[in-house]
Amino acid sequence: MKNFLLILEILRWVFGTLFLFVFFGLLIEQSFIPSIIVLIMALLIIPLTGNFIVTKILKINIDGTNKVLRNINYLSLDTILSVYKQNLTEYNKQLSDKQKTKLGKKIYYNTLCAAVLDFNITQDEISKLDEIKHFFNLSDQQIFLEKNKISEKTIKNFVQKCYEDNVLTDSENQQIINISTFLQFPADKIEIIKNKVAFPLFNKILEEKICDKRLSPMKETELKQVLRNLKIDHQDIKNFISERKMKSLQHAKLLWNLDHGIFPVLYNPPIALSKDEQCFLSINANLIEKKLVHKGYSRRSSSVSFRVMKGVNARVGGGSYKPVKENVTHIYSGTLFLTNSRVVFNAGAKSFQIPFYKLISHDAQGGSFEFVVQNKNYLLRLNRNEAEILSLGLSSSLRQYRNTNDHIKAQAMREKSMNEIFI
Repeated sequence: MKNFLLILEILRWVFGTLFLFVFFGLLIEQSFIPSIIVLIMALLIIPLTGNFIVTKILKINIDGTNKVLRNINYLSLDTILSVYKQNLTEYNKQLSDKQKTKLGKKIYYNTLCAAVLDFNITQDEISKLDEIKHFFNLSDQQIFLEKNKISEKTIKNFVQKCYEDNVLTDSENQQIINISTFLQFPADKIEIIKNKVAFPLFNKILEEKICDKRLSPMKETELKQVLRNLKIDHQDIKNFISERKMKSLQHAKLLWNLDHGIFPVLYNPPIALSKDEQCFLSINANLIEKKLVHKGYSRRSSSVSFRVMKGVNARVGGGSYKPVKENVTHIYSGTLFLTNSRVVFNAGAKSFQIPFYKLISHDAQGGSFEFVVQNKNYLLRLNRNEAEILSLGLSSSLRQYRNTNDHIKAQAMREKSMNEIFI
């Protein structure tokens, strides 16, 4: 049904715009009467103007009964019906049952709008609305239709107001339930409205928490508290957060852990581990080798030409050959492993390992990673995220290799034990 209405509205815009072009064409040709007719049709077809015109036409009171509603102050509950009765005596015309019902629905609707203006329905307001209902003998279905006119908009406005401070308290939540119950608004739609307001707020806070690409245990606890404040069920998170955002969160958490010496352990990696050696990371990488190779020779000649006789020349001299060399880049795909004591690159004949005690330095620039050992360097190409992971993991692994009592890891483990898990 929603898709049908959407298509209908698009068609109204298309045909309305088409009629406007026709109007301007007729106007240029000075066909005034047809152009006016086409303009009226265009204004009625275009949703923006058409809906406005229809609404205004429906509000026109042809029989003049709106005079009975004049001077009624719907905020003054005790005077609503008394002013109506006074106006009725001054009207000097007999109202039909249909006209009385129509006026009764208008009075009920206007009183209802005034009652929910502060998003708080009092018992006095409920009693007065019931009195109006019985006075005009309105049916439950008629009351439901009047409530239905304002229920969704009222609930949306109230929910947005409650979330202004990024916290939905228990009392505010109960108020939403109370006013929704009174307006006969479905409970499942309340949750949809709350989620539509709450999740953009949560996403905004989430972006602020991981703007530095680190998700610490303390931040995880803060995010859990935000969920409680916004009354969001943690189980619904995956339904509202994109897969890309979930991966960003997992990446940010991994980076914080690696930076603080907390590693994931890979069991049974495809490399031989020594006693007490643990494998932490496995990353796809390309080994880049640049070599100066011999491509052949180029000949350089040095000779002199002179004339012997008319029509005959002679050349005397020699030449030399020079080797031609060229830089060639070879790329070897493989898998890089980081353990607690070495770096291993597994790529068949081009495999190598670097024990930490032999590693002189390492450097990461963009997606390139260089290891420097004595008389040798290895250049690897990775994607940027994995290069960042390797850089943090290697730095922390080297720190723990040199000092088994890593105070940074000890503090991080205490922080994890004192906080909640968000993801």
